[in-house]
Amino acid sequence: MTGGERDAGFATTLAKGLEVLGAFRRDRTILTNVEIAALTGISRPTVARLTHTLTELGYLKRDRSRFRLGWGVLMLVNALIANIRILSIARPLMQELALDVGGTVSVGVIDGSRFVYVETARVNENLWATPDLGTIGPLVPTAIGRALCSLLTEAEAGDKWAELRADDPDLWDAGAASFHAGVEDCRSRGFTLVRGTWAPEVHSVGVPLLRDRSGECFALNCRVPVFRLRGNQLEDEIAPRLRSLAASIRQQLEAVSPSEGRTGS
Repeated sequence: MTGGERDAGFATTLAKGLEVLGAFRRDRTILTNVEIAALTGISRPTVARLTHTLTELGYLKRDRSRFRLGWGVLMLVNALIANIRILSIARPLMQELALDVGGTVSVGVIDGSRFVYVETARVNENLWATPDLGTIGPLVPTAIGRALCSLLTEAEAGDKWAELRADDPDLWDAGAASFHAGVEDCRSRGFTLVRGTWAPEVHSVGVPLLRDRSGECFALNCRVPVFRLRGNQLEDEIAPRLRSLAASIRQQLEAVSPSEGRTGS
């Protein structure tokens, strides 16, 4: 849609309700109606009606004048995650690698111009901050973003590059060259490296995983704090192991469901 045009089938109230739920983030778990209105641009009276409705339905919980997400949201997430067969196969393999290299291994998917983590395995320590389930981040400067985009067809890639450019022109202008190089690395050698571009204290490897029967792209990354890395360990050890992990997941998935263990569209 362009300009002021609106799809006749578009449910505006539903969209606003979803915007209210989307206002909650890892760093803002409790919000007032005033804060939600400021974050979403929806009027305060409308926000008040929406939060009341969402509370009645179990998607929000109220504590005086503040709200947090309710268990109803978790039920929706559980239904989604339960249908991703890849994760049950990937979890033990991811945990083994995370423990061996002292890092964090995640599976991510594309969401517009961002990635979303749908599974994470990490060292059981609190030495550094580790993204978890549902964490989002930009595609352009990240290893997992480049690995995900390497799975797109030529036509899809053209549309995605235009979307990324329009979504954040400054980020695109600053990172397009390295982004394209990372995508090509994934296609030619099966992995890409990002050294502190998104998080300065962390180096990352990204590896394309597969596309499922619906065309959804999945990729893996392994993030390791710089102080734990030795020499060329990222490229010589971690990248090959993550690439091997991805191959093992595909092989096991192919044995369970032949239509899902594929890397192309």
